[in-house]
Amino acid sequence: MMLSNLSLTTQISLFLFCAGICLALASLLLMFFIKNKWLSMVEDVVDNNYYSFSLNIFSASLGISRYGLIFQFHWQAKRCDRLKQRDKVPKEVQKLFITNNIIQLIGFTAFFSGIAIIHI
Repeated sequence: MMLSNLSLTTQISLFLFCAGICLALASLLLMFFIKNKWLSMVEDVVDNNYYSFSLNIFSASLGISRYGLIFQFHWQAKRCDRLKQRDKVPKEVQKLFITNNIIQLIGFTAFFSGIAIIHI
């Protein structure tokens, strides 16, 4: 079946679905990179090794999301009482965590939008 034979809504849905999968895979690759290179250092600086998110990829995804929110939002860092600790982490590392959160958000939104459009 050629793509030109599909309706516009089906084409948009297919594009969003594929874009969501690609962004989710990019986020997963970035998650592996952050886990292997930076997560244990951030755990040590921000939480004094109280939490151990670097054990496996599942707990690492939770830790990366948590630290990404702390680095991204002042109110979240204040809520978790991590304002002083987050400033000790280099800005480049903070940007990696924030970028991963944004890629995840856009990827999952595109993925589920593609699914929702096809069912409407």
